[in-house]
Amino acid sequence: MVFFYEILFTLVAIAAAVIGEVWSRTLAVLFLAAWLGLISLGYASFGARLQAAEGLSDDDVLWYHNARDGLRHLRLLFGIALAVAVLWRLLAG
Repeated sequence: MVFFYEILFTLVAIAAAVIGEVWSRTLAVLFLAAWLGLISLGYASFGARLQAAEGLSDDDVLWYHNARDGLRHLRLLFGIALAVAVLWRLLAG
């Protein structure tokens, strides 16, 4: 599942770079911020589901743990990408 998250990150990062070069760097920053917000929401959702894990099978709990860990990794990548995009916006104008 982590491989899927890395492909998703790569595609979104390429799209953000294209948006920044073709239209606006500010729009690229907002695009990455929206993705970071969406991923943070998904991470919180999986965490909440694990807190209320009553009635879940062991396989389901394992799946939720793996999905949450993948989103944690993706959240870190998008946080770094957003910081770099803001720096790109400030330095390049």
